[in-house]
Amino acid sequence: MRLATIIGWMLAFALATHAPSRAAEPSGSAAAPIVVSKSHRLARGHWMESRAILSRHGRIDVSTRTWSKSEAAGFHGAVVVFLVDEHENRLYSTRPRSYGVNSKHLPADYRTDSFHEEVPSEIIAKADGLVIQHLYQPESEFLDRLRDAKEASGYLASILRDGAEVLLLGAVR
Repeated sequence: MRLATIIGWMLAFALATHAPSRAAEPSGSAAAPIVVSKSHRLARGHWMESRAILSRHGRIDVSTRTWSKSEAAGFHGAVVVFLVDEHENRLYSTRPRSYGVNSKHLPADYRTDSFHEEVPSEIIAKADGLVIQHLYQPESEFLDRLRDAKEASGYLASILRDGAEVLLLGAVR
């Protein structure tokens, strides 16, 4: 995973200005599961929707749907779920999961992914809510592939040039 991507996720979370998704009613921590959902438009035509459940046994289950309504571009987005106490202090966070989709006129313009994590029991005892954070990753896989192709073509050109020089030197002798 690229360091720039991780830094981008951290910056996006730090700059987020919208209110977090939380359980509608405090659950009393271990008595009942905490369930939250969030749908979020990340950029023009780029969407993520997640549902997170924290069981009383300490397992977070997250299902995320990622899709693009954009005519021209797909995107990558990530989801992170935070466990918070009654004052919204972060107690735990899941590992960021990143998902990419194509533009709406190409195959794979939507996807649904699930993951789960186990949370230590001492954190579960303090948990009062969940916060779902979706993060937009403006990196383009297409542009990355173009850069790689340009780099490879430069390498290939140098091999061909060196080979041509060897052939010319052999012909001169």
